[in-house]
Amino acid sequence: MTGMSRTNSTGRSGRWAAIVVALGALVGLGLMPASTNAGRVSPTESVSVAEWSKLVWNSASTGNDRLVFNLLERLPENHDDASVRDLRAAVDRHVANESQRRERRDARASELEGEFIKNAEKNDVAKALVSAIEWSEVVSSRSEVIEDRRVAALVGRAERLARDAEAAGRWIDAQDMYFRLSMLFEETGRFRDDLRRVTERIGLLRIYVPERLHAMRNEQRVRDGEDPLPAFNNAGDDWRSKITGIDQFMVRRALLRARQSHVDNARLGDLIVGGLKSVRTFATTPDLSEAFPGMADQKAKEAFLAHIDGRLTTFRGRANPDEFDLSRALMGLLEANKNTLRVPDEAILRAFGDGALAQLDEFSGVIWPDEIPQFMRSTTGRFQGVGIQIQLDEMRNLKVVTPLEGTPAQRAGIRKNDIIREIDGESTLGVTLLQAVDRITGKAGTGVKLTVERPGQQEWIEFPLTRADIPIHTIKGWRRSGARETDWDWFVDPEHKIGYIRLTQFSEETTRDFDRAIREMRAQGLNGLVLDLRFNPGGLLREAVSIANRFVREGVIVSQHNAQGVQVDADRARPGMDMLRDIPVAVLINDGSASASEIVAGCIQDYARSGALDAVVVGVRTYGKGSVQNIYDLGRGEAILKLTERYYRLPGGRLIHRREGADTWGVEPDLSVRMLPEQISNALELRQNADIVEIDERGVALNEADRPDPARLLDEGIDTQLEVALLLLRSRALANTKGHAMLLPAGAVAGEF
Repeated sequence: MTGMSRTNSTGRSGRWAAIVVALGALVGLGLMPASTNAGRVSPTESVSVAEWSKLVWNSASTGNDRLVFNLLERLPENHDDASVRDLRAAVDRHVANESQRRERRDARASELEGEFIKNAEKNDVAKALVSAIEWSEVVSSRSEVIEDRRVAALVGRAERLARDAEAAGRWIDAQDMYFRLSMLFEETGRFRDDLRRVTERIGLLRIYVPERLHAMRNEQRVRDGEDPLPAFNNAGDDWRSKITGIDQFMVRRALLRARQSHVDNARLGDLIVGGLKSVRTFATTPDLSEAFPGMADQKAKEAFLAHIDGRLTTFRGRANPDEFDLSRALMGLLEANKNTLRVPDEAILRAFGDGALAQLDEFSGVIWPDEIPQFMRSTTGRFQGVGIQIQLDEMRNLKVVTPLEGTPAQRAGIRKNDIIREIDGESTLGVTLLQAVDRITGKAGTGVKLTVERPGQQEWIEFPLTRADIPIHTIKGWRRSGARETDWDWFVDPEHKIGYIRLTQFSEETTRDFDRAIREMRAQGLNGLVLDLRFNPGGLLREAVSIANRFVREGVIVSQHNAQGVQVDADRARPGMDMLRDIPVAVLINDGSASASEIVAGCIQDYARSGALDAVVVGVRTYGKGSVQNIYDLGRGEAILKLTERYYRLPGGRLIHRREGADTWGVEPDLSVRMLPEQISNALELRQNADIVEIDERGVALNEADRPDPARLLDEGIDTQLEVALLLLRSRALANTKGHAMLLPAGAVAGEF
């Protein structure tokens, strides 16, 4: 294993596999021997708690879930050590929770099958698909639902409806149907291209005719029996601002850089064809004529399409077009537009650039001038605004989820559940969340006035605010302990000193905040750590490397490889940074863990498998985003190219990235633990509400009694993955416990996890 040290030739997995063999199929035995050399033993012998602890932990790290849960259930109820008794009680609680989960799963599967049949018989194809999607997520194997003849028949009906809607220009209806179909066939990618095609048209409507898109959504809601949307609010939605500054130079430079540097050796001809096809989509989206009247001229449209079709024929037959061919293609396209549709050049260029870069991969693309502020917020972990989290409630009101501590909004007195009625004197009725964010955020030092309606007060309240730099805190603990965003109780199990860190993304200050949390836990004594990377979309590579370095003493953390598999770069651990190398850690992952979080989880897993770390990875397979994007200025800092140039590989050589047609990707957990869809949504909701501390303008916490206790995640069996991780860490903490224990006879193995 590249860059990794081994404790011996067999590694930890090999040692413990030998122990299991020596025990003689332990799962079937009523007792466990005190020594691995004992062979068959008499029923009167007992096992050391330390040996039992190590076997549980190492069975988990090798994925032997049957042995793990058999051992946990056989722990004796009465023991001299209180920690053993406490763990036995926790195991009993888990067994009861798991039994209830299996009952809910089976009942829900039957319920969903019934809902599917009912909706299909009523010819409510959309609702039937929703039932089929959740049904496939509840059962043990998704294929048993997808291959059901009734589901297959419904899929055929849904596909016909989607194509009919697309042909009729009912883009929202087509997108909704393709989205459901794509969700059902997520693993195979069937319907992915259909969804992308329709989503491209909706993206055009969002930029140029948002009022038309709003009307389509409203028509759909009314048809489905829902309340109509508020009247459209066009604040901040002038399409001219979204194309200002775009020129041919940006587009040419983006395509030429892609040809030169893309990881899969992009062909310029394919990019030009993609750009032309995207412009064709633009020209054949009739709704855009509301913004561009020239598109309503049928003869002009036909002439423009004839030019595009001619150029498509040319470039599909040309082997190796060069940059001069690209320049001529762009100039010819703009000239044809000038003589026909008379759409602004910038709109044509934006469509061409988006279509060209879409031929590469889903993570490459141009960040246009209007998109740069959001891009910078997402990559730096810092934005400029007033410091509030907002959402649209069920009535489409712009509601404050919480003001962030220490920000202009909090100091001015804005509170949780305030309804923002006006921004700078303009109504928020009918605004989208993106519109609201664009209007509230802005350059630090500038002003914005929010007018809010507060429950229980008749008069609206005005808050003149001055925007500031707002840090995004990415390190969360177990329970909020104060008003500040950094006030956390870090211990999920304070009695046994097991800490908990939830890492939401990797931003500029992630490592600094992580180190502070670890120092606080170390000061109180730290025996184990849950590192929760679920739903972490990634972020800065250097921060991921830095976090992994907290566990790894030496060697490669992640390497970067080109399309030929040749290593072109590697990040290695820096000596003396491994503050957690001696601490057992359980890493939680799921299919929302991507990119940088996959690097951290996979790196820890590889070094643990070599015997260099004491760690186990729990959950379900990660997303599979293991590619490296570099950014390039496309001119005067007004546009950015984000280009995939390399693939990540983990220390053991594994490729994280999910490539087209691949059967394996991402990081597979050592111990697979699934959760029901309702468990996931309930856990997310409880966690969010528990993390929000309502504070006033003085920073004093309010209504603390109303905040839910995160302990419910464990006590009520809501978060099965966390529950299992904690059981493993508590078992591992017994490694230093003295004495022996007579294990209970082997009983039923805890079922599927």
